[in-house]
Amino acid sequence: MGTTENTVYCGISLFLLLFCVVVIVFGIIKIHELPGIIAKKRNHPQADAIQISSILGLLLLPLWFFALIWAYTKPFVKTAATDNDKEMEKGEQL
Repeated sequence: MGTTENTVYCGISLFLLLFCVVVIVFGIIKIHELPGIIAKKRNHPQADAIQISSILGLLLLPLWFFALIWAYTKPFVKTAATDNDKEMEKGEQL
C-alpha cells in the first residue's frame, strides 16, 4: 500500500517539476523578446537589429541590456550634405 502512494506522489512531483522548468524557460524567452517588441511599438528604424541583439542576449546577457537601452534611445540621424548645402556654406564664409 505504501509503494502505490509513493509512485503517485513521485509522478505528481515529476510533473510539477517539469511544468515549472517549462514555464521558467518560456518566461526567460519572453523577457528576452521585450526589447524587440518595445522597439517595434516605438517605430524604431533599427527594430530588427534590436530584436536580434535581444535574442542573442540569451547567450550573452550584456547584449540584452544593450538591446533594452537601444530600444529606448532615439536614433541620431545625420543627413548627407548636398551640393546646395555646400554652396550655402561657401556663401556664409565670404
